[in-house]
Amino acid sequence: MANETGRNATRLPTRSMWRRSIVVLVVLALLVVLLLGRLAYVQIFEHDYWSKLAVSQQLSDTPVDAARGTIYDANMTVLAESEQVWTIIMDPSNLQDFAEETKQPNIAATVADELSVLLKVDRDRLFKRATDTGSQYAVIVSKIERPLVEEFIEWVEQKGMSDKGVFRIISDYTRSYPQGSLASTVLGFCGTDYYGLYGLEAQYNDVLAGTPGRIVTAQNGVGNDMSVSLTYEKTVDAEDGNSLVLTIDSTIQHYAEKYLDQAVASFNATNRGVCIVMNVKTGAILACAVAGDYDPNDPMTIHDEHAKLELEKITDKKSEEYSNAYAAAQALQWTNKAVTDYYEPGSVFKVFTSAMAVDAGIQLSSDTFYCPGYFRLGPDTIHCHASAHGSQSFADTISHSCNPAFAKIGVAVGGSLFYKYFNGFGFTEKTGVDMLGEAAASSALYHGQNMTDIQVATSAMGQTFKITPIQMITALSAVANGGHLVQPYVVQNVLDIDGNIVSTTEPVIKRQVISTAAAAKVTDMLQFAVDGGGCKNVYVAGYQVAGKSGTADYTETKDDVWASFGAYAPGDDPEIAVLCIVDQPHAAVVYGSQVAGPVVRQVIEDTLPYLGIEPVYNEKELANLSTSTPNVSDKSVETAISMIQNAGLDYTRVGDGSTVLAQVPTAGATIPKEGTVVLYTDENALDRTTTVPNFVGMTLTQASAAAHAADLNLVISGLSVDSGTAVCSSQSIGSGANAPLGTVINLSFVYQDADD
Repeated sequence: MANETGRNATRLPTRSMWRRSIVVLVVLALLVVLLLGRLAYVQIFEHDYWSKLAVSQQLSDTPVDAARGTIYDANMTVLAESEQVWTIIMDPSNLQDFAEETKQPNIAATVADELSVLLKVDRDRLFKRATDTGSQYAVIVSKIERPLVEEFIEWVEQKGMSDKGVFRIISDYTRSYPQGSLASTVLGFCGTDYYGLYGLEAQYNDVLAGTPGRIVTAQNGVGNDMSVSLTYEKTVDAEDGNSLVLTIDSTIQHYAEKYLDQAVASFNATNRGVCIVMNVKTGAILACAVAGDYDPNDPMTIHDEHAKLELEKITDKKSEEYSNAYAAAQALQWTNKAVTDYYEPGSVFKVFTSAMAVDAGIQLSSDTFYCPGYFRLGPDTIHCHASAHGSQSFADTISHSCNPAFAKIGVAVGGSLFYKYFNGFGFTEKTGVDMLGEAAASSALYHGQNMTDIQVATSAMGQTFKITPIQMITALSAVANGGHLVQPYVVQNVLDIDGNIVSTTEPVIKRQVISTAAAAKVTDMLQFAVDGGGCKNVYVAGYQVAGKSGTADYTETKDDVWASFGAYAPGDDPEIAVLCIVDQPHAAVVYGSQVAGPVVRQVIEDTLPYLGIEPVYNEKELANLSTSTPNVSDKSVETAISMIQNAGLDYTRVGDGSTVLAQVPTAGATIPKEGTVVLYTDENALDRTTTVPNFVGMTLTQASAAAHAADLNLVISGLSVDSGTAVCSSQSIGSGANAPLGTVINLSFVYQDADD
């Protein structure tokens, strides 16, 4: 009994039990301390993080594009601008709530059916998005214009969804180019994401893009948007981008593009062409034209006719071959040939060989050279393009573009000194122009002491090495401005959104390459080449023009050439340099003087008066100037004849009446001095016309005779005051057309001298 009681008695805690209890309590205490510590850490140190997370669950943040800055030309003509459009967003979860609230289970189908027609979007894709109730953000259509937005708003109101948070309208932008293809390879274009892809749009993307804004919309605890009225809403404004003011002048750009396109088409050039106009004193690019360009409003379409023809040869338009060819054609039309492509300068480079020799005192303008038609240098022979020039002055060698003479000059300069000047003119470095994709300097030139006599001789003629067009016109400007190498640029100013100037590009003179005296002597010789010499295709009455032509072969087979011409004017105080390159012309004659020269002449002829540089005519030029016809209509025949003769003009009378009923040319029209005014004095003779001859290919004498026989007047361009073999290259009214008697026909002439 006693033992039984002892077995049932309560057992006292043992020492080991106390230890376990204490351990448990300590562990529990530590856990409590850790939890309290974590809570304190979260509340104190992670407060911002969790607050932002909480806010993010209550806000829907939608980015909004900023307006890209405008791109202006030098006269503030808009070249690229942002136009406001809108993007429509749908919240499928709110659409489901609306369906349940209004008992319209098929509302998603209705939305898809009707909006696909209204907004011109795919019906099935729209239905799929409308029924994705797990989504709160679905783009229905992007970048639509105001009229369509207003139609959409009216539709939403008719459906009773205006205040249901089903749709939102976000302000957006698209890029447009009001001048179409003008300067397209300079400007570039933007992608669908509004990011600059080519040209200045890419080069200055960070300046133009601005900072996107956002739309913040309240949400409930489960992530569904709260009721928001349908409106044009922008909670956080975007910061619009800055604008650019270019040195490009739209008028001069138009001249360059117009005449370059004509040459490329006339001579069937298969690898595009370039024409650059540069202010020789500052380096500002006034025009940069590339034939075979595109419309930046529609950049994906191939615009070049030669490229289209090549693509048409691929029959399977779904093949990889066609896809690759199309992509290559796109890339080609987007690139700015003026800064990305290399070419062999040919005889235009003789300008710099002359400058080297004159500046170093190796050749004087009074020196003479004898050309037997070749120059032997060891085992090598350099031939002249002419049979032989005989004895000639230094100026003659430029005018004749004599290869043996320049080979001798190159050898006299020597490889080391030649390379020093070559480097000085900037041919071994990028120009630093602020246009996208400038090619690195070509390494094809033999370097310094390594140049043998034959290597420096051929290099002196502009052969065996390649440069870029922008390098050439920059170097040519150095000769024009007295020897200073300037850095070319196309962006003059950066403006903020209020039009205030943020930054201005100041002209940069890198170095003086040759002396002012040497530059002046070379200019005199280049003017001699134009004023009746071998480069007279760039002669412009009233202006002194200095220039040089060049024709360089792609290969020894001479199947393809670079036809080029570089010039600057006016010679007494140069303002502009013009370079034209026509790449791979295919015609009976492909010399640079005949292919590229007329382009340079026409650009100079139009640009100098536009810039306010007045012509100064010599006596011969004054004798050939045009005048204006006096107004003799409704006057007696006697009075009309007296007025016409006093104006230094001739007349032809048609009819037996005593009063002038009509005159051709009309009053105030341009007519050459000693031209003929036709006086109509009989109503029955008013409809008399003459057939316009085909003047193309005629000499001036032949054209004058044909015009006289047809009772037409001629205005001539492209002829210098000196003699030479020139033929008509184009006429303002086509052959075979019927024109009133006395009509003025403008004829352009090109000299046929093979001077390259």
